[in-house]
Amino acid sequence: MFLKEIRINGFRNLSSQIYEAQKGLNILIGENGQGKTNFLEAVYYLSCGSSFRASDHKVLVNYDEKHFTIEAVNNIKDKWLKAAVIYERNKGKKFSLNDKRSAYSENFMNAVLFTPDDLYLIKGSPKQRRDYLDYGLKQIAKEYYGYFENYGKILKKRNFLLKSEQTKGGLYKTLNDVFIEQAARIILARFNYINLLDDVLKETYKSLNGGGNQLKIKYALSFPLDHDKINLTILSEKIKEQIDLKAGQEIKRKSVLVGPHLDDLHIYFDNRPARQYCSQGQQRSIAVSLKLAELCAFAKIKGYYPLFLLDEVMAELDENKRCLLLNYLEKAPFQSFMTAVNSEYLGELKNTLLTVIDNGVLKKKGAV
Repeated sequence: MFLKEIRINGFRNLSSQIYEAQKGLNILIGENGQGKTNFLEAVYYLSCGSSFRASDHKVLVNYDEKHFTIEAVNNIKDKWLKAAVIYERNKGKKFSLNDKRSAYSENFMNAVLFTPDDLYLIKGSPKQRRDYLDYGLKQIAKEYYGYFENYGKILKKRNFLLKSEQTKGGLYKTLNDVFIEQAARIILARFNYINLLDDVLKETYKSLNGGGNQLKIKYALSFPLDHDKINLTILSEKIKEQIDLKAGQEIKRKSVLVGPHLDDLHIYFDNRPARQYCSQGQQRSIAVSLKLAELCAFAKIKGYYPLFLLDEVMAELDENKRCLLLNYLEKAPFQSFMTAVNSEYLGELKNTLLTVIDNGVLKKKGAV
């Protein structure tokens, strides 16, 4: 995927901006509060239909405007597309593709995002690691989005019936059967995805660190599974077994105690838990490697790379890791957009487009 041009109007402090990107690495430089992250947020919004910083879309509209628009020209597999979204405070959002009204599900663009919050992928909560897996899967498998949405609704209903002590009727039994089916599909998809990520991760980590350390990830179920190979039947049987086993506890605690919403992703550095044995610097490098693995896994499945968006990553890495990352991104077969407070950490760049952003205004410095 290649983003050639993006036009942003009325989005946060980006009043009216046109940005022409280059293939490879594009870097936006500016002091805090000038709009660097807003630019990445606009690209992400057109890619994903939502913001990574705000759940209320209204706050994304410039204070002096009634709506915002984001338009982009991009190329996917040698096919040029014009994607656009308009959001109005009182009417919501509308997407279009090649000037025709379109549903967001048609995938205008795809993007993998790295923010400082992702540094907590290793030492943060299991939910952050589950979100990492689910976001990646939603981008590469349309059916997974359906499984995930259905599971969330059924989980909510199961919790409601447990809280209201309605666990003896036929409705609860039927709901359990559907719950088991959706839970098994999600777990199996995550297992398969992690196997792909694990293969890719070995190379991405090596490229960013240049050392002989080994990185490995494994899916951690919230219940024991005594099978070397898994499939939907085995998973369904095991989940049902666990529901029966924990029925009394669920009724007592009035909460669902079995399912993929309780699972985790374990990360190992030289066969040791990275959460416990890695330094902060190592954890940061692992987090970036995980995001790159997500991007490369997408390419293996879809046949093209998504955009790579990196917000303020340079300040989080030491000098050697910064040089390795910049060298990797300049030579990578995908397009990247990175923000930085200044050029202090950028070193010697050979084929990078630098743009200064000042109070929401983009000013190109040119390729270096």
